[in-house]
Amino acid sequence: MTDDADVLLEAVLSVGRGLELEGTLHRVVQAAADMVDARYAALGIVGDDGQIAQFITVGLSEEEIQAIGPYPRGKGLLGELIRHPVPVRLPDLSADPRSVGFPANHPPMRSFLGVPLRVHGNPFGNLYLTDKRGEGEFTPEDQHLVEALASAASVAVENSRLYSEATLRERWAHGNDEISRRVLEGDPPELVLDAVAQEALQVAAADVAVLVTVSGDADGHLRVRSAHGPGTEGLVGTLVPVEGTFAAEAYTSGRPVVTPDAASDRRQTLSFNPPSVVGPLAALPLGGPGRTSGVLTVGRRLGTQAFPRVVIDALSAFASQAALALELAERRHDAERLAVVRDRDRIARDLHDLAIQRLYATGLSLEGVGRRLQDRPDAAADADRVTRAVTDLDETISLIRTTIRGLQPSTGAVRRVGLRARLVAEADAASRTLGFTPALHMAGPVDTLVPTTMADHLVAVLREALSNVARHAAARRVGVELVAGDDVVLTVSDDGRGIPADAPRSGLANLERRAAELDGTFSVERTRPGTTLRWRVPLNR
Repeated sequence: MTDDADVLLEAVLSVGRGLELEGTLHRVVQAAADMVDARYAALGIVGDDGQIAQFITVGLSEEEIQAIGPYPRGKGLLGELIRHPVPVRLPDLSADPRSVGFPANHPPMRSFLGVPLRVHGNPFGNLYLTDKRGEGEFTPEDQHLVEALASAASVAVENSRLYSEATLRERWAHGNDEISRRVLEGDPPELVLDAVAQEALQVAAADVAVLVTVSGDADGHLRVRSAHGPGTEGLVGTLVPVEGTFAAEAYTSGRPVVTPDAASDRRQTLSFNPPSVVGPLAALPLGGPGRTSGVLTVGRRLGTQAFPRVVIDALSAFASQAALALELAERRHDAERLAVVRDRDRIARDLHDLAIQRLYATGLSLEGVGRRLQDRPDAAADADRVTRAVTDLDETISLIRTTIRGLQPSTGAVRRVGLRARLVAEADAASRTLGFTPALHMAGPVDTLVPTTMADHLVAVLREALSNVARHAAARRVGVELVAGDDVVLTVSDDGRGIPADAPRSGLANLERRAAELDGTFSVERTRPGTTLRWRVPLNR
């Protein structure tokens, strides 16, 4: 009896060394195996769903564990101990009707001893011991020793759990401060979301962490914004479908999705590669039901402990902070856009009230000078120059007014002028500098097919093209053709002297740049006689 007491005391002392929960649980299993001379021992920790959430073994090598495959979840004899937490001692477990046999590559086992482990009177798990050395079976004394060890070990396990929870809360507070600092300092969303994923990885003691958000340019998908851990290389920027995944379920429902074993779950994992290494997994929505902007997913390797409630609470807090960061970023973007609109409105007002009025007054003064010069035969050339200057001022005023219309946002109450009418107006305006009206031809549903932004480009391109003809071509005829189909093609041709080799390219460069912005092309061809300009952009961009 004294020997048994010494063995038990030594086992209890070995279990009490250290405060890390994982280490304490391993010491409990090892102490139980050493105390009763068992070849194999295991501790099955029961999860909230009444199944084995973690399985800690002694006596099996890593290669044997890998060959056996997923750990047991609580069927057969192991499940019996979960449902009825009373000790079970058998000389041959394979002969018991409750046994369901062993999986492939499992070593043979004969004698069996199962003892429940309670913490604060609540079931925590079960100790399983098999194959007592010497081909014997476990004795009643062995059972009493293991029961006594389980009772004493419950204190050590509870202390380790409290220590682990305190450490986790400390990491939680540190991570919370770090994320809050980044949000309040206005860091870009990419940096904040990456910090959320990193802090979640540490607080949850996870092996992988992936954060996805709604993808504005890919309907029905979530885009990976941050990924850490093995198997996540190259995930950032990829798309995740909003169906068939843990992330998709959390996103759709707006509620956390937690599983102790993702590898055996019917749903896919979040592209973790290979998925078999992911066991416990938690997916937390960024935001609540109906306003979810993304999902934070963390996973642990296969065979490790499921995420406890306190970890899920911490991860939910991190997910809420990520949602707040995204919302603040959107609000800042809205404020910036509002500032731009206000600035454009101010510029438009200043152009109208100051620039146009001064140009108009200057034009009136020049008109008066031109009329007086026309009465002097020796100043005919000067009168022509003044007339051209007045015409240029009129064109400049027209250009500024068009720019003002582009700067001012539409109020919805103003009817939008169609593209056909705008092009006709441009052709009529150009007739004053050309000396004749260009021939204008349009084909296709121009007003219906051409979007507003492209229409603005077309008006500017036609204005620049007709202005170039008036200044350089000395043409007697100009043809303008606009065709709207799969592409929008604007062609301006004249019968003038052709574009000179040394002509300035600034205006043409602007036309080419406008085409490039819309994924289109621009070309100028010297013909006999004259020049042909062609501006083409696709409609289905």
